[in-house]
Amino acid sequence: MKKGFEIEFSFVEKWGRLAKAEYLRVYIYALSNFKKSGVVMSPQEISKKLHIGCDEVLDAIDFWITAEVLKEDAAGYAFGDEKEASFETVKTQPLKAHLRKRPSYTAAEIDAAASVNENVDYLLRQAEEILGKLLSPSDFELIYSFVDWLGLPVEVVIMLLRFAKAQGKLGKRYLETVAIDWAEKGIDTYESAEEYIKEIEQRLSNEGKIRGILGIYDRALSQTEKKYINLWTAEKGVPLELIREAYDRTVAATGKLAWAYMNKILSGWQEEGVETLKQLEEYEKTHKPQSVPAKGKAGARKGINNYKDTNKPDYSNFAEEILNEMLEG
Repeated sequence: MKKGFEIEFSFVEKWGRLAKAEYLRVYIYALSNFKKSGVVMSPQEISKKLHIGCDEVLDAIDFWITAEVLKEDAAGYAFGDEKEASFETVKTQPLKAHLRKRPSYTAAEIDAAASVNENVDYLLRQAEEILGKLLSPSDFELIYSFVDWLGLPVEVVIMLLRFAKAQGKLGKRYLETVAIDWAEKGIDTYESAEEYIKEIEQRLSNEGKIRGILGIYDRALSQTEKKYINLWTAEKGVPLELIREAYDRTVAATGKLAWAYMNKILSGWQEEGVETLKQLEEYEKTHKPQSVPAKGKAGARKGINNYKDTNKPDYSNFAEEILNEMLEG
């Protein structure tokens, strides 16, 4: 008989900072019972055992479902299989061996490279123009490394700098992170860089439109929220009018923004072939509405209907948050 179970360091490092204490209590207690008995406890049982209000237990379960730590099922929630037990919502791939540490270059080495390669000289002059400042020795070293260390062509590095300037993010850590990302994705031609930038700009545009519909203006989107937006806009091509309608119905039914609940509405409409607001009106004239998930009786609601759209906690990718903190610093 097992006397205990393990929780990954990555889970503690991430959610220990970003999740409410009561949410952690609910998850760990429910998980321990599941590991011991194989039974998934009901929200009411957890509430009774932990002396926590049932509504707060339901909110905690919905939080973990939205964060993709728990799964939703007919009973409300379920734990993932053993293969998924690392609890990492987003798994980052290790850097290639030659990308793990950026080499250092002396000013003499960079000058020598520029003197024999006019492309390098052109890059450094363009970098000063794009960044709007005289480059320091460390700036020269960083930008030159993108060509020598990462093997990015000069024209791709120039596009990268212009892209970063358009985003208003010119910190050295940000530039290096983006350069590594492009190198690992094989973005090594002008055409591939242009296409990738268009994809990013389209995604940001979609996120901005959905932010406006949902009234999210003063905080960053979490990785899970971005996944939902990408699913609706890029993958399924759901019209904004239907997203707005699904949001209105979600708030009317739950009193708050619940991403998983809203996704159920949109998925239901798609299954019925509804692609416009007019088609939805026609469909509901001839069918009993089935698109909105039924809300359970008081005290027996499913966790998927209780996500609270607050500015805290922001359960976005832990590594991304740390990176942003370093960039802002």
